[in-house]
Amino acid sequence: MRDLSPCDLDWIEHAPTRIELRVSFAAPPPRVFAALADAAGWTRWFPTMTHARWLDGATGGLGHEREVALRALGRFRERFIAWEPPHRFAFTITATTSPMIHQLGEDYRLEPEGAGTQLRWTMGSSPRGVGKLATPLLRPLLRSILGRAARNLDRQLTAP
Repeated sequence: MRDLSPCDLDWIEHAPTRIELRVSFAAPPPRVFAALADAAGWTRWFPTMTHARWLDGATGGLGHEREVALRALGRFRERFIAWEPPHRFAFTITATTSPMIHQLGEDYRLEPEGAGTQLRWTMGSSPRGVGKLATPLLRPLLRSILGRAARNLDRQLTAP
């Protein structure tokens, strides 16, 4: 994997390229946060994720690292820069096999919405090389994938 420049929370909000999506869940924030914190669980509901695990015995928390693999996009090592159960977590990508990014971070904010949860997902990135050319195509694709993932997770959380 190739090392990337880490980012912070402010950088994610003001990144050169940003994607933001809001989705609602029937489950309350603690249940949604617990599902998002379950690294291996992502492969059950995130359509393109083929692998996810915490590194070095971690189970989630500030400074902890996770490795994920996304079909057609590569492998990514994430370091958590915010961890505030059940309201927020965020990470910076510290290494990847993808040639398309120079810097990337994601911020997940969960707020109560009636008996359920509203998730505000923000991805900030600085693409490089072919990533700069692919950004207009990747933006709607990533929004679609995340929307489908959210629907899958909502069904999983509300299944009897």
